[in-house]
Amino acid sequence: MSDPVAHPRRLFFRRALALAVGVPLLGPLVAMLRRVRSQDRPLAVAIPADVASGLSIVETAVVYRGADGGVRAFSARCTHLGCRIDRVAGDEAVCPCHGSRFRADGSAAAGPAAQPLPRLRVAADPVSGGWTAHAS
Repeated sequence: MSDPVAHPRRLFFRRALALAVGVPLLGPLVAMLRRVRSQDRPLAVAIPADVASGLSIVETAVVYRGADGGVRAFSARCTHLGCRIDRVAGDEAVCPCHGSRFRADGSAAAGPAAQPLPRLRVAADPVSGGWTAHAS
C-alpha cells in the first residue's frame, strides 16, 4: 500500500521546484517585453526623395514606394517578438530573427508573425522634397 502522506509531500516538492525554476526566469522575461514595447514604433523617420520604387528599409521603417510615386511606411519592428526588420527579399520585408515576412501593404506573408506591421503616418517634407513618417 502507498503511504497517504507521500502524495501531498510529492506535490509540495513539485510546486516548490516549479517556483524555484520559474521565478528567476520571470524577471528577464518582463524586462525583455518592456524593451520590445518601448521600441515598437519610431518617433520620426526621414524618407529621402530618391527612395527606390518597391519595398526598402529606411532607418526604422519599412517603406513602399509605388509606381505612381505614392509612399507608405510601416514600423520595422516585427510583430512576433519585436526584432528589427533589416532586409528586403524580392517583394517582401524579412525579419532576421525567425524569418517572418511582410508584404508591401504591411500584412504578414509568412510566420511566425501573424499581425501586420503598424502603419506610420507619412507627410511630405517641403524642405528635403522627401517625406517624414511618424507613429500614428
